[in-house]
Amino acid sequence: MLKLFALAGRSPLGLLLAVFVGTLLFWPQQLILRYRKPWQGPLAWIWKWHGWGGWAVRGSRRGWEWRWGSLRLRGRWPAQRGERCSPRDWPYLWKLGKQLHIQSWQGGVEIGFADPALTGQCLGLIAALPLPLAQHLRLTFTRIGWHGWGSLVIRLRGWQVLGLALKLGWLALSRRWDRVLRATRGDPQQK
Repeated sequence: MLKLFALAGRSPLGLLLAVFVGTLLFWPQQLILRYRKPWQGPLAWIWKWHGWGGWAVRGSRRGWEWRWGSLRLRGRWPAQRGERCSPRDWPYLWKLGKQLHIQSWQGGVEIGFADPALTGQCLGLIAALPLPLAQHLRLTFTRIGWHGWGSLVIRLRGWQVLGLALKLGWLALSRRWDRVLRATRGDPQQK
């Protein structure tokens, strides 16, 4: 890293690049995760990454958006089918989760059953829960299903998660590349 800063002193563009990389890796970043599940609908999630200097990257199930002041760039995620987390990814996800520090969280779930007697029994179960957990659960007698919302603010440093994120990306790309090679060879064991 020191060589990068030494080389940056030779040109203004190098200095700008070194400042950007240093800010990204060493400045604490903030990631805001939100989810929403309407009645009997799919789970919708939104995340937003706040950076230094007013720039932000926002993503949802539909696509992504990069914003800095009035500049905005939008795109869609590539269509992927059958991509799932495999057991060999779990240790890396566990290490990545340990590097993320939860700063604050809030949320709630509203649940409704078809049978009012069952709703009353669940109301008794919720009353037995600890108060911080019971505050986030509500029962309704008017609708059937569940409705949830939540927000989670995570603080992290770029250098702590960069290696793990690159390793997970490499595993995902190698898995896709293996699938493409099997398809071109006509391998019957395609996944």
